Amino acid sequence: MPFADILGQERALLHLQRAVFEGRLAQAYCFFGPPGVGKHTTALALAQAVNCLAEPSRTGGAAATDACGTCAACRKVAKGLHPDVTVVRPEDKTVITIEQVREVAARSALRAYEGKYKIFILDPAELMQEPAANAMLKTLEEPLGASLFILVTAAPSALLPTIVSRCQSVRFDLLGETALRDILRKKGRTAEEVASIAVLAGGSAGHALALDVEEARTTRDRIVRQAWGAVGSVAAVLECAEGMARDRARLDAALEILAGFSRDLAVLKVGGAVARLVPADRRAEAESVAAGCSLGAILAIHQAQVEALRASARHANPRFTAERMLLRMRQAMAAGQEGGHGARSAR
Repeated sequence: MPFADILGQERALLHLQRAVFEGRLAQAYCFFGPPGVGKHTTALALAQAVNCLAEPSRTGGAAATDACGTCAACRKVAKGLHPDVTVVRPEDKTVITIEQVREVAARSALRAYEGKYKIFILDPAELMQEPAANAMLKTLEEPLGASLFILVTAAPSALLPTIVSRCQSVRFDLLGETALRDILRKKGRTAEEVASIAVLAGGSAGHALALDVEEARTTRDRIVRQAWGAVGSVAAVLECAEGMARDRARLDAALEILAGFSRDLAVLKVGGAVARLVPADRRAEAESVAAGCSLGAILAIHQAQVEALRASARHANPRFTAERMLLRMRQAMAAGQEGGHGARSAR
């Protein structure tokens, strides 16, 4: 998969494209970020870019630097058959052993067989045993030949600091809902499935593609009903916040769902042609809740949820973040109920 086919990681991709375009690739990279956001795919795209057999284009600058995706080398990388591209996975899905790293070191000393570079992708790199990590460190300290090492990890703090210091770090972020929707559509999901899954994926394409549609809808509906039902009392708010904040991933997923639902409410409140943007499977409940809220209250609720997502991204306390968001929902509902419904209609 060339760089052009990777969605939602423009900053990371441009950094790598510029390095390829200018001929200043680092000897080792650490691709870090949440699971399922494209780190491994980008590592393979970089392997294609540096070993592609097509004549590179010099027009369009760094942003246009990419593999052709169709030559023999690109196809071999995509199929896992290129002799100069090695993916090192944990043995028995538990650890990367010293024997595996020693083999990497030995092969890195050899000349590339077909391509310009030998590429070694360790994924997930944090599963290197301590002896393996020390052997990897020695390999990075004394590189031999034209080799490129890519360490892929969701937990960079679990790597030896000395290893990280010898790598150029490239951060991968959670994917936005637009990118997730595009990925799901490319994978053949229906419009209805895309609408249900994208807001539940927590910014992870891997998670989105693994989700069961019916299970995703059930989870979404439960979170919406719990949160909107809790705003009727402070005690219920505190209980709901405790459930949402058991871990940060759970909180982030809930906040994404709630922000998507409040956005639907605002769309319905505005009405007209844009109301068709609300997915059919959640329209009835959204219409019921929207009928009891003013547009101002809905917008205030959506803002509280967006700010909670930002706070969570800054590693704010999950319990405090959830409580503050739900209390702001309660305040907005109290100030902007229409016809006395609001929180009750989402039960």
